[in-house]
Formats: sequence, C-alpha cells, structure tokens
Amino acid sequence: MHIKQVIVSGFRSFRNQGEVEPFSSGHNAVVGRNGSGKSNFFDAIQFALLAPKFAVLRQEERSAMLHEGAGASVMSAFCEIVFDNSDGRLSVDGDEVVLRRTIGLKKDEFFLNRKRVNKNDVHSLLESAGFSKSNPYYIVQQGKVNALCMMKDEERLALLKEVAGTTVYDEKRTDSIKQMKDNEGHRVKINEVITYIEERLSELESEKEELTAYQKLDRERRALEYTLYDKELRRAREALDELEHARSDDAEATAELHESARSVTDTIGSIERQMKQANAAVRRATVDLSALESELTASVTRRAQLELEVSDLKTLASSDADTKKTMEADLKKVVKEIEEAKAKLRSTVIPTYDTARKNLAETTAKKDNAFEQIKGIYAKQGRGAEFTTEASRDKFLKTTIKEMNANIADKEATIASLEDTLSSLRRSIESEDKAINGQENDIKKKQQMLTKISSQLIEKTSERNQHAEDRRERWRAIEELADKISEEKEAKARADSDLRKAMPRSTAMGLEALATIVKDEKIKGYHGPIIENFTLIDPKFRTAVEVSAGNALFHVVVDNDDTAAKLMKKLEDGKLGRVTFMPLSKLRVPSKIDYPESNDVVPIVKRCIKFNPAVKAAMTMVFGRKLLAKNMEAASLWSKEFDMDAVTMDGDEVNSKGALQGGFIDSAKSKLQAFDAVQKAKGNLDKLEKDHKDLSQKAATVDQTIANLMGDMQKLEAKKANLQHVLESTAKDVSTRKARSETRQVQADQQGETLPSMRLDVEGLRMQVQRLEEEVGTPLSTTLSDAERATLAELHKTQKESEEIMDEQTIVLDKASDERDKLQSLLRDNLNRRMTELTDALSGGISSSSTLGSDIAERKERLENRLQDLEVAERSAEAAELRVSEAKNAMNSAKENTAKYKTQVEELKAKELANQQGLDLAAENAERLLNKRSMCVAKRELYMRKIQELGSLPSGELSAHADLTIKDLMKELEKGNKKLKKYSHVNKKAYDQYVNFSEQREGLLSRKEELDVGAKKVTELIESLDKQKDDAINRTFRGVSSHFKDVFQELCPDGSGELIMKTSADEEEETDAGDKTEVSMFRGVQIQVKFTKNGDNFIMSQLSGGQKALVAMALIFAIQRCDPAPFYLFDELDQALDSTHRAAVAALIQRQASSEENPTQFITSTFRPELVSVASRCYGISHQNKVSNIHMLTKKDAMSFIANLMNEEEAVMEVADSSTVNRSVRSNIGSSATVDTDEEEENVSPVKNVKSKGEEEGGKKTRSTASGGRRKKART
Repeated sequence: MHIKQVIVSGFRSFRNQGEVEPFSSGHNAVVGRNGSGKSNFFDAIQFALLAPKFAVLRQEERSAMLHEGAGASVMSAFCEIVFDNSDGRLSVDGDEVVLRRTIGLKKDEFFLNRKRVNKNDVHSLLESAGFSKSNPYYIVQQGKVNALCMMKDEERLALLKEVAGTTVYDEKRTDSIKQMKDNEGHRVKINEVITYIEERLSELESEKEELTAYQKLDRERRALEYTLYDKELRRAREALDELEHARSDDAEATAELHESARSVTDTIGSIERQMKQANAAVRRATVDLSALESELTASVTRRAQLELEVSDLKTLASSDADTKKTMEADLKKVVKEIEEAKAKLRSTVIPTYDTARKNLAETTAKKDNAFEQIKGIYAKQGRGAEFTTEASRDKFLKTTIKEMNANIADKEATIASLEDTLSSLRRSIESEDKAINGQENDIKKKQQMLTKISSQLIEKTSERNQHAEDRRERWRAIEELADKISEEKEAKARADSDLRKAMPRSTAMGLEALATIVKDEKIKGYHGPIIENFTLIDPKFRTAVEVSAGNALFHVVVDNDDTAAKLMKKLEDGKLGRVTFMPLSKLRVPSKIDYPESNDVVPIVKRCIKFNPAVKAAMTMVFGRKLLAKNMEAASLWSKEFDMDAVTMDGDEVNSKGALQGGFIDSAKSKLQAFDAVQKAKGNLDKLEKDHKDLSQKAATVDQTIANLMGDMQKLEAKKANLQHVLESTAKDVSTRKARSETRQVQADQQGETLPSMRLDVEGLRMQVQRLEEEVGTPLSTTLSDAERATLAELHKTQKESEEIMDEQTIVLDKASDERDKLQSLLRDNLNRRMTELTDALSGGISSSSTLGSDIAERKERLENRLQDLEVAERSAEAAELRVSEAKNAMNSAKENTAKYKTQVEELKAKELANQQGLDLAAENAERLLNKRSMCVAKRELYMRKIQELGSLPSGELSAHADLTIKDLMKELEKGNKKLKKYSHVNKKAYDQYVNFSEQREGLLSRKEELDVGAKKVTELIESLDKQKDDAINRTFRGVSSHFKDVFQELCPDGSGELIMKTSADEEEETDAGDKTEVSMFRGVQIQVKFTKNGDNFIMSQLSGGQKALVAMALIFAIQRCDPAPFYLFDELDQALDSTHRAAVAALIQRQASSEENPTQFITSTFRPELVSVASRCYGISHQNKVSNIHMLTKKDAMSFIANLMNEEEAVMEVADSSTVNRSVRSNIGSSATVDTDEEEENVSPVKNVKSKGEEEGGKKTRSTASGGRRKKART
C-alpha cells in the first residue's frame, strides 16, 4: 500500500491543484524554495489522514485553512489521497482507494471512494492499515527532530510508553481503580442495609405464631393463586404461540402482497410504457391516416378526372371512327368520281375538244387561206395597176417573199422555242411528280417512325409510372423505418441513461470517451469493459454475477500497459472521466484454481458466464475466486474454507474475510439488465438502420432508373418533335410542289393549245410565199382572168362556207372547252383536293391543311396516355385505399391496444388498490395481532410477575391443586380468602415486610458476594495491567533499542549507540515529584552513543546540534521499524545534518524503500542533493501570485534546482561571514563572550581534546543552519 496521488484544492496556498503524476511506491523527493508551500503540502496530507492537530477543527480554524489569494474567495477546500491498495491492506474492495476530506465554513466531510463516511470509519480504516495513534512518527515535520533532540530522559520514556501503547493500559487501570472504589462504596451500603434488615426481622419474630397460621393459609392461598396464575400463564403462552403463528402467516401473506404489489407496480409501469407507445402509435396513425386519406382523395379525384377524360376521349374516338368511316366512304366516292372524270376527260371530253379545236383550226385555216388567196388575187390585180413593169413588180414580190420568209423563220423559231419550253415543262412536271411521290413515301416512313416513337414513349411513360409508384412505396417504407429508428433511438437513449445511472458518473464519462477515442483513432488492443466481454449462460445468474463483480463490471480490458497508458493520457488530457484498466499482459492469475467439489457451490467463471478466451485472464481476475452458493450456510462454509467470495442466487454475499452483505436488490436498477437493454436496443437499431440503408440504396437505384427513363423520354420527345417538324416541312414542300406542278401543267396546256394555230399561221405564210413566187415572172395585168374570177368566186364561196362552219365549230369547241374546263376544275379545285384532305386525314398527316387527321392522331395519343395515367391512378387509388385500410386497421389496433392496456392498467390498479387494501388490512391485522400479543405478553408478564411475587412453594401443595379447573380454583381461592379474613388483625404489612426483608437480605448477601468476587477480579486485572504495561514497555524498549543500534550503525558505520532504561534503583537518593506511574520502576530512557570505535560514549547533552539531529533521526527510524507504517513523510528531515550524514540517511531511506521483504514509500522534502540523488521520482513546488502548484521534475532538473539554491546560500554565507569578520575586528576580542548556542554546547562538552570528523562537520552544519536561518528571514 502506498500513496498514488494527492489532489489539493482550496487548501492554504494551493488554490486548485489538479492531479499530479502518480507517486512512486519507493522514494519521492519534493523540492522548492522556502515559502513555496512544501509544508502546506505535507499539512494537506496530514489533514486528510486525520493527524492529531487536524482531528477536530473549529470554524475559525477551518476558515484559516481556506485559500486566500487573488480572485473569487474560496468557500471550500479538499484534499484527496489516492491509495494503491493492490496488497489489500485497506479493508476496501478495489486496487485503488480514494480518501477525500472536504471542509467549508460550516462543514467537515469525509468521502471514501466517492461515498460519504463518518470520521470514526476513517479512523478505523487507517488504524486497520497500520496508522497507529500511539506512533505519530510516520509523518516527521519541521521541528520534530529538534524536539527529539531537546527531550529529557523522562520525556523519552513517555514517548516510549506512547509507542508501546501503554496509554490504553493506563486508561483501563484508571477505570478499574474507579470501579473498585465504586464497588467498595456499594459493599459498605449493602452491609448497612443488611444490619438494618436483620434488626427488623428480629422485631417481627414476636408475631411468628399468628404469622405461622396465617402463612399456612396464605401458602394454601398462594398455592391456589400460583396454580391459577400458572394456568392463566399457560393459556397466555398458548395464545401467544397462536398469535406468533398467525403473525408468521400474516408476515408471509404480507410478503406475498408486497411482492405482488411490486410485481403489479412493475407491470403497470411496463404496460403504461406500452400504452404510451400505443398512444404515440395512435397519434402517428391518425396523422398518417389523415395524410393517406388526403392522398386517397387526391388519387380518387385524379382517377375520376381521368375516367371522365378517358370517357370523353373514347366518345371522341368513337366519333372519330364514324368520321373515319364516312371519310373512307367519301374518299372512295371521290376517287371514283376522279376516275370517272378522268375517264370522261380521256375518252370523250378531251378527244371532242381536240377534234373541235382541230376542226375549227382547219376551217379557220381554210377560211384564212381562202381569204389570203382572195387577198392575193386582188393584190395581184392591184399590182398590175401599181407597177409599170414586171421587173419592179418582181422586185417587190421578191422583197415581200424575203420578208415573209423571215417572218416564217421567226415564227418557226418561236414554235421551236415553245416546243422546247413545253418539253421542259413536261419534264419538270414529271420530275416534280417523282419528287412528290418520293416525299410522300418518306412521309409515310416518318409517320411510321413517329408511330413507333409514340409507342416507345407510351411504354417508357408506363415504365416510369411503375417505377415512380415503386419509389413512392419505398419512400413510404423509408419513412416508416425512420419512425421506428427514432423510437429505437429513444429506447436506446433510455437504456443508456439507465446504464449510466448504474455506474459512477466519472466512469460513464470515461467509457463514452474511450469508445469515441478508440473509434476515431482506430486504437488496437482495446477489448472494452468487462461487462461487454461475457454473456450469461442463464439469465437467472444475473443477480449473482452482478453482485460478485460489483463495479469491476466497468473495468476496461486492454492488451498491454502501453495501450492503457495511451488511453489514460487521453482521458487525463481531456479531463474525460476515470476508468480502471486491466492490461492482459500484466494480469497475474493462477493457471489452475482449486474449487470445492460440492453440489452446494459452483465456480461462477465456469458455470455462469461465457467469454472469449482472449480475455480469460481478466475474467479469471474478476470471477476466478467467486463461488455461486446454494444458500448462505453453504456460502459461509465454503468461503471460509477455500478463502473465496461466495454469493447466493439472491445476491447475498460472504467475502473471503467473513464479512456478510445482503438484503433487497432492486432488479430495475440491475447493471446487467440495463446493459442487456442497451445491447438489445443497439441490435434493433443497427438492424433498422441497415434496412433503412438498403431501402435508401434501392430507392436511389429506382431514382436513377427513373432519371434514365426521363432522359430516354426526353430524347424520344425531342426525336418526335424533330420528326413532326420534318413531316410538317416535308408536307409543306409537297404541297408547294403540287401547286407548282399544277401551274406548270396549266402552262403546258396553254402552250400546247397555242402551237397548232402558230403552225397554221406558218403554213399560211408559206402558201402566200408560194403564190408570190408563182407570180414572179408572170406578165402584168390590171384585170382578172376568167380562171381567176372563177377561182375568186370559188374562194368567196369557200370563205362563206368556212365562216358558217366556223360558227358551228366554235359553238362545238366552246361547248367542249366548257366541258373540259368544268371537269378539270372539278378535278383540280375539288376532287383532287378533297382526296388529298381525306387521305391526309385518314393517314394522320401532318399537313396544316389536314387538321382533322392531326386532331384524331392527337386524340388517339392522348387517349393512350390517359389510359396509362388512369391505370397508374387506379393502382395509386387501390394502393391508397389499401394503405388507408391498413392505417385504419393499425389505428384501430393501436386504439384496441390502448383500450386493452387501459383496461389492463385499470385492472392492475384495481389489483394494486386491492393489494394496498390488503396491505392496509394486513397492517391493521398485524397491529391488532400486535395489540393482542401485547395484551398476551402483558398477561404473561403479569402472571409471571405474580408467580414471582408469590415466591417458592412446596411441590406437594401445588400438586394438590394441579387437577382443578380455573373455575374450581377460583372457588377454592374464594374459600381460602374467607378463612384468611379471620386473621385480618394480623399485621400484614409487617408480614410483607418480613418476607420482603428476608428476600432483600438474601439478594443483598448474594450481591455482596458478587461484589467481593468483582473486587478480587479487579485487583487481579490491575495487577495484570501493570504487568502487561511493564511487558509492553520492556518489549517496545527492547525492539526500539535493537533497531536503534542497527540504524545508528547504518548511519554511522564507525560508531555505535544504545538506549539505556533508567529505573528507580538508579535513583536511590532522588525522588521524582512528577512521577505519575507509581506502579512502574522505570524513570527514564537515556541515549549513549559514540562516533568512533575506540571513542568515548556520549549522552545527548554532550553532543553538538548536528550529532543530536543524527541521533534523533536514528531514534525516529528505530521507532518506525518497531511499529512500521505503509509510508512515511519527512519534511526537511536532513536540514541539520552534514553531507556525510545526509548521504547515510539517504542510503538508509533508499534501502528501506527498495527492500524486498518490506518495501516502504517515502515522501521527503529537502534542500540538499543527497536525498534527491536516490529518489525514484522528483517533484517541485512552485509559488506564484500566492498560489502553490506541484509538478513532476526529472532528477536532473531537481538536482539543478538544488545546486542553484546552494549557490545562492553560499553567496549569502560569504556576505554574512564578511560582515561577521568586520564586526569582530571592530569589537574587543577579550570581551567576546557571545557564541552560538550550538558552539556553547560544543565548548561545554567534557571531551575537549578528542573530536571526531562527524562532530566537526556537525559544528559546521550548525553554523550553516544558523546562516540559513538568517537567509530565510532576509528573503521573507
């Protein structure tokens, strides 16, 4: 056992000292300047350990201990000491024991492992660990060494008595003497009373005869009364036994009622939680139902709208079908009419028109030819008169012929041009017709593609709608899972809260922080707390396992101490709580543990839990020496025999030291049950979150699928729009081409009609040229010949006939032309356009002129889309109806559950009320039975007292009335009382006095005998105490003397020392007026030492200051070895020693600290390097702004700090020595009579010529100490 940590807050100069690096179990050195707070630090430890000067504190003393520095005033202070209890020296479970003492202006409290305890408990705990009140030398503060140096022999004897514990003997001896005096007074009083009683009895002898008769009757009466009382007493006892049985039965029934009430209360709590969940489910179902009904209303409305629209579209579609049939019939009729018109044109009208036009042309040509011939004859006749000669005439004719030939050539060129133009027009028309046919075929193909794209769009839309519906279902499932996850999170939070309440707050913080640290930093080798590393084989073992493990359930298992140190540093740096680590590499557990071979006990580690073999060492450490017992008797038996802790199934425990603990255990606060609830909630939450994640991933996949479908649909829509645009453009182009072709056809027809007349004109001109050529060379004549007149007459006749024929032919031509134009107009302006419109309408053309067809196609597409939408809406409505039905069922079920739970709660509350009434009735019954029992007890006591008052009676008289009933006894008693009335004159009071006096005399004699025996025993006790006191002093003296020799030999190898007991034989002529121990022969303890082997012995008064300090320290170490403590605290123990003796003391401390048999912890403060050099750990105390702080130093830093202090001291010493020399020069050397106290001691020493090296150094040290004292004053 040793001090592991010291935490000080608000105590004197320490304002808020946090946790310090753990102290070593060996030697710890504390350094610091004067005034830095070293003594306050040691006082804080004494304060926590209830040192005598801190045992009882008044309010002003507590106020004086509070920190007074800058900032807010401190209202409370505490000192907390963390002990390493791995050796189990403190009778507290756990490897660490935390003791804290807290004071305030109105409080002084103690806490053991964070639990409040009283001062006596702390005293008992410390005494059980070896902190003896009689030996306060485990803490040596400044001045205690000097006090030992100045002790007289008598004072050292008193110190030895205190160490030996004779104070207890003295207290017991004083109590025994006081008791003897009290007993003697009692004996004197008893003798006086006995004398008085005997006098009174002699006076009452005179009435003996009457009293004898009276006594006889009275004995008989008393025998009757005794028998009566005895029977009544038996009856009372029997009634009392019956009442006890009834009370026992009632107690069992009450226990059952209590158990039933507790069970009912737990069930009510559970059902109320379920009812709360059901109410939440009702509220949630109501909200869901409202949303679902809104969704259903919207779905039904949408479905109704779509049904109405589909119905309208179907009606339109039906109308479109009728229209289509009509249009198809019209188309057939139009085609037939076109064919008939074309046939009529081909067969009749056009041939008639052509014939009429040809006949008219021929007649016109014939008439014109006759006219031209007539004209030529007259012209010939006229040229005969015009020209004088034939030559001039011929010249004119040739010129005219030439002009006419030129005109013919021009007309022929025009005809050729018209023929070329006509040929070009016909070719253009043919080309346009081919282009129109190609574009119409292309339109058909694109219309097919458009139809295919529309079908694909419909399919994609349907697929998208299905996936959208699937997505909505998944979203709904995700929302339901989210609600369940929220509920499970709340359940887990409640379970976590229950688990945190089951453990200390700092442990809960630490475990939470460790989980985060391990997860974030991925630390390996972390196995978690004990509670996470095992499972129960059967839940019935829960209470036993939990009680046997205790708070060790939350000890953290790691692979090695490096991992533990790393995690501990993280917790310390972040102030994240406290946990206990169990490094598997450092756990030392036996490979095999011998367990009892009995059916009454089984090992918990084998029969109650299962765990991973990797943590077997930790489980063996916690549960290895734990037994599960059948009952407390078996637990006590086997626990004691095998030195193991045993626990029953109910949680009652017997530890290996024999202590028992048990009682009621609230299962609602079970740590394992809370942990199981956390694990269950965590498992449910993990499963729900996994399902939620899977559903979210699937929903995301559906989202991506819908996005892909929407992309495909957008592409198809774009493609469809593009095709529609192309179709519209192509249709417009076809329409333009058809119009252009018709225009060209008209042009071709017109040119075709012009060419014949032009050819006839050319023919006429040629005939004129011919006649003119025939005239050339003919003789001139002014008159017509007979032939010419005959020809002229014939020509006039022909002309006239031709004109008449032309009139008729013109009529025929006009009629044929009208017929032709009428049919062509019918075809061009009516039938062909109608056929085109009907064809486009029936084929769903895109042409702007065919709006009917586009409307039909659009309505058809809309119908297909709306049918799909209607199908989706119907599915949505059906799904919504199903969900509404399910929600209604869920709500109804939740309401039924709520009603059921409410009914159950009401029934249970009724049962609870019944239980309470039963308990109240049981309480009343118990009170009634208790009253009856009290009455029976009172009767029993009454009759017992009466029987005792009757005194002893002969058995013969009693047996004579034994068979009588109580009624007969009453009659006999009445008769006896009547007989006793005859002796009414007898002094009954005197008789009673005689009887009482006799009894009192017997009692007093017995009491006197007891007092005599007691006085003898007290005398023997005093003699025994005196002997034990002398033995204790002798034993302690021998032990301290032996250890003093050894310690002094270790401190001064060349010297020796011894303790000498001075007795009264050594002081024959002296008397000690102040001797308080009259029974003892001891008068004092003298110390004799020598510092060299061949030197003289010296007593304390003959030694220098440094030598006295060395001897005092040897005595302190000897006392400590005689009565060892777990640790020692030395405050500047070595300040009066020289370097050699400091090194010896340091070596002694080092040996004792590192001893294998009995290692001891030392915490020392010093200004010198010797103790620091052998320290295992070094600490420094700093003081700044009136606040002290302690922190860990390396040995190098501590040595450097000591060296700096020594350099400062040397500098001050040089200044002080220089000042001393100057004063010495100025003073009168002969009159110098003032020396240091220590130097006076050296000068008065009887040994003047012989000085050991130690004495010289001691003298030097004395002067150094004096100088140091002056330096301290100067710095202050």
